Amino acid sequence: MNLLNKKNRYNIPHYEDSKTFEAFFLHYYPQVKNFINRLIQNDEDSEDLSQDIFTNLWQNRKSLNEVENLNAYLYRMAKNAVYRYIKRNLLFKNYQEKQSASDSLLQLTFNQTEEDLQAHELELLVALAVDKMPHQRQKIYKMSREQGINNEQIALELNISKRTVENHLTQALADIRKLLLMITFTFF
Repeated sequence: MNLLNKKNRYNIPHYEDSKTFEAFFLHYYPQVKNFINRLIQNDEDSEDLSQDIFTNLWQNRKSLNEVENLNAYLYRMAKNAVYRYIKRNLLFKNYQEKQSASDSLLQLTFNQTEEDLQAHELELLVALAVDKMPHQRQKIYKMSREQGINNEQIALELNISKRTVENHLTQALADIRKLLLMITFTFF
């Protein structure tokens, strides 16, 4: 006797019996899996979704006796499983993209913050070096670097030679380098 043809008084197979359900599974599983795989193009996920469908059917096997068109019922379950799968994957992909963008922004912010701190520390060190310079060198450095005045204009304004301005700037930069090297050597 074919287990799929074992019927009750309403002419519907009894799926509550494990051997009947096993025959039902062996008959329909490949069809459901192939249907799902054609839609999602992923063997492993198709197998997982198909197994989930049949696990659900086994857990609710008593209600299978009430199903009039088993093929239509199975394919509707498969179609709904594929919709949920696609929706879940789209949500996950969207989440990953947002997370990636958020991580990138956070890393950029962290890097920017770290760079800002380093730049601020460097500015403080330069300001410290400038404060330790003789008055004339300090004034020439500030006019050149902070006010953006060229060497000729500084020389005219301070009534000194252009060569003197250049010498003061060269020495100012040497003083700054020396302080930075000393601090770098001390900390590293």
